[in-house]
Amino acid sequence: MTRFVHGALGGLLILFLLSSPSLASNFSIMPTSLELSGSSKSGVFSVLNSGDEKLNCQVELKEWNQDADGKDVYTEAKDMVFFPKIMTVDPRSQRAVRVGVKGPQSLKEKTYRLFVEEIPSQKKITDEKGVEKIAAGLTIAFRYATPIFIKPQQPKESAVIEHVEMSKGLVKARIWNTGNVHIKLLNVTFLGKGADGKELFSKEVAGWYVLHGVARPYEVTVPKEVCGDLAAVEIAAKSENSTINGTLNVQKTMCAQ
Repeated sequence: MTRFVHGALGGLLILFLLSSPSLASNFSIMPTSLELSGSSKSGVFSVLNSGDEKLNCQVELKEWNQDADGKDVYTEAKDMVFFPKIMTVDPRSQRAVRVGVKGPQSLKEKTYRLFVEEIPSQKKITDEKGVEKIAAGLTIAFRYATPIFIKPQQPKESAVIEHVEMSKGLVKARIWNTGNVHIKLLNVTFLGKGADGKELFSKEVAGWYVLHGVARPYEVTVPKEVCGDLAAVEIAAKSENSTINGTLNVQKTMCAQ
């Protein structure tokens, strides 16, 4: 089984549950993201092992884009270099992963992710007869996907809420990044109001990165007991630097199932 966890600081942590004897070594990546530019074309990540056993990792670097539905897409990174690709980190210590840009600075931001994945090792035990065996149990292997942003010559952050619609009690809105750099949405709030301006419902959806040129969809279901009394739904998408607002005037037919 694999679980994906969106970290509050921006990194994506992927947990692999594997057949192995013990919990995986504790490790983390610092910083949680990296910004490079024409004047700063290289950087360093630190892989920190806070456990009591050696940590073996493999490292990959992928170009990061998003499709029409805002889903992450990864391809080969042709204009980035990094080292090492395989590493061992001793207990209670750290090692560096160095990354660098090969190409010139562009007009639009380029985005990548550095994947650092633990290589789990099987623990051997000796039974009462002196026979060495592989211990049975459960291990959690960690994989970090840390963002790297290559800033353009003239960064411009802007976004709008588009295609707000409602059908059968489901409100949908798309957050369109109209700038040339990414935005990181902290949350998207849907607030329903009656004709008198009274709040009838409020729902918050967790945000995520929206890369330049991408429109990411968000949606919520309106509670049936208030849908018929709605006059408007206000949408507020809060990013790290601003709040983007939109409004939908509600017709009763939009609640019909």
